[in-house]
Amino acid sequence: MMTQITLRGDDSERFEDARERIDRDLPGSSPSNAEVVRILLDDSQY
Repeated sequence: MMTQITLRGDDSERFEDARERIDRDLPGSSPSNAEVVRILLDDSQY
């Protein structure tokens, strides 16, 4: 099953920041969208 999400505003900026941070911390790899979303959810207070 495939689920799509749309991020806007601050969420979109946090997503790009997380993607860049992962790319910087793990050179040579490009994080998948799912990986970035998991990290954002882990960092959230929900």
